Amino acid sequence: MTARPQPTFQTLANGVKLHYRLQGDPSRPWLVLLNGLLSDTTMWAGVLPGLTNHFRVLTFDSRGQGRSDAPEQGPYPTALLAAEARELMGLLGIENPWLVGLSNGAAMSLELLSDHPDDFAGAVLTSSVSHMDFAMARKAEHWAHCLEVGGPLMQFDAVAPFLWGDRFLEARHGVLRAYHQVVTGNGPIHGPLHQIRGTLGWDVRDRLSNISAPLLLLCGAEDLLTPPWKCLETAQFIPHSRLELVPGIGHSYPVEDPQGFVKRILAFVALALPTEKA
Repeated sequence: MTARPQPTFQTLANGVKLHYRLQGDPSRPWLVLLNGLLSDTTMWAGVLPGLTNHFRVLTFDSRGQGRSDAPEQGPYPTALLAAEARELMGLLGIENPWLVGLSNGAAMSLELLSDHPDDFAGAVLTSSVSHMDFAMARKAEHWAHCLEVGGPLMQFDAVAPFLWGDRFLEARHGVLRAYHQVVTGNGPIHGPLHQIRGTLGWDVRDRLSNISAPLLLLCGAEDLLTPPWKCLETAQFIPHSRLELVPGIGHSYPVEDPQGFVKRILAFVALALPTEKA
């Protein structure tokens, strides 16, 4: 029986310890996966088998997620999470990686691509918006309140209709609810709360024109949280970006259809860098 890999950790300059894992062929290009809110590295389980033959892959938990530290003081602004992700990459010797992010992971990626445009090979981002608008902020505050009042399962019942397409949610509701309980229910709730409230007021619109790396934006046609018109607005701020609408998919494309998600990543890398063996 193959032993399960032991968790690995890296301590940042500020003392925060982040959980991470490296997988894939060391001779291949780097690819960094950035989690969405209310999740951990396990959200990438379905896509990793399709990526590790083509990339050297970093998965990690931001502060407040999974096995990473969750400092008592908060909130955790999105820009801070992005800065800590960049520090982690530097400490691990990761250079010129591709970024793949979902939702808040996409927001972190936009921070990185805008502020350090020469440091990244490109990105594939799904469910990506350019700022936290009034309506999204009201949803986030409601989810935080549900977590405070009723715990992870009440929060799940509030967020679930926004996170997955109709058919996927109906077919997998029980499994998804149990998964959410495991991810958010094993530690103190202040970590997820600080992450949620760290999104409030986030706005990168004035810096998006700095992005020069190849960028594919994906949006599920059934996404109720970051609907197509908000993803389109993001694309309009970024010169030379490409937007693809995915039928039958909600907010969490990597979870709903991991194989389809991987195919789009590999196709875009091959298109953006024709000489790259992706």
